[in-house]
Amino acid sequence: MIRRLTFFTLIQFSILLCQTQVAVADFNGLGISQNETQALTNRLMIELHRTNKFIVLEREMLDKIIEEQKFQLSGCNNDQCLVELGQLANVQQIVGGSISKVGDVYSISARLISVESGEVIQSALFDHDGKIGELMKTGMADIASQLAGLPTATTNSPTNFSTDSGETVTDIDGNVYNTVKIGKQVWMAENLKVTHYQNGDRITSGHSANEWKSLMVGSYCNYSDDLKNVETYGRLYNWHAVADIRNLAPEGWHVPNDEEWLELEKYLGMSSSVLTSSEIGMFERGTNEGEILKNGKAWIGQNGTNLVGFSALPAGRRSSEKYDNIGQGAYFWTSTEDNLPWFEAANHRWVVSSRKTIGRAPMAKTWGLSIRCIKD
Repeated sequence: MIRRLTFFTLIQFSILLCQTQVAVADFNGLGISQNETQALTNRLMIELHRTNKFIVLEREMLDKIIEEQKFQLSGCNNDQCLVELGQLANVQQIVGGSISKVGDVYSISARLISVESGEVIQSALFDHDGKIGELMKTGMADIASQLAGLPTATTNSPTNFSTDSGETVTDIDGNVYNTVKIGKQVWMAENLKVTHYQNGDRITSGHSANEWKSLMVGSYCNYSDDLKNVETYGRLYNWHAVADIRNLAPEGWHVPNDEEWLELEKYLGMSSSVLTSSEIGMFERGTNEGEILKNGKAWIGQNGTNLVGFSALPAGRRSSEKYDNIGQGAYFWTSTEDNLPWFEAANHRWVVSSRKTIGRAPMAKTWGLSIRCIKD
């Protein structure tokens, strides 16, 4: 027991040695109130601490030093002034910056400065079109990650995310879908609703629970057999509909395979070492910052921020016995078969609001799941 305690103490001590002492000066606010600027600055301090890269000087301590030294903060946002403040606070680095608002767009710029040399070690920029509450949840965490040199939706990607690729796609039934460009891929930003294959043949539907669990042909259903769920959540399909050569995707599109999902996850920040692993529980992976659902980046329900515009909807699923998990889980087919010794299966992804991880596992081909299509 003593050895174990000593071991953990050494680990904690080594982590502390790797952390940098940093102070955060009040940001300049342009077009927003002083209270809003202060609240965002305070949130940045919390997010910097969460990166485990910094030991952040508490606000009360910095204010006390400023008062004792009678330091003049007015206009103190140039590098020389920040360095002087950092020297008084006896920290290794100091953060300064500004937050501006033009119209509905907030822009945050920040820089991490070495107190010893006066050099800018790292700079960060984040733009947000929306409410300040959303900026509080996403922007300051992104800025903190940039300053810490960690991957983020903006720094780990060749281009920024766009919630609109600038185009829509229409299926054979006339349903129009918004799309989103993520990396080099263009995805539907909505779940599939189609009832016909590309050649005009109808996809079978209207099956009872007994019929559904033994189907060997492509079929779809509406959650709880209620047409009202289709507009928001799309339809649920068995995997036989995915595999049908008549293709249920719109022309020029297809159901993504497992490799295409892995490419999406990698682009969004999931490290190569965990892409195919099962680090948390069975088949769940992606605990690192930047994975597709971390902080709800791709999730539209349960307080998700949907930062990347993928709009994962908790459409639920249909098993061999019942419908379940609407409002709680999103389940997507891939086109990749993944048969198991005890049943025929295909690879699928799941995103459950309470987990904040992505599941990757075989699923019985008879189950009804959502479909997201990807552009050819």
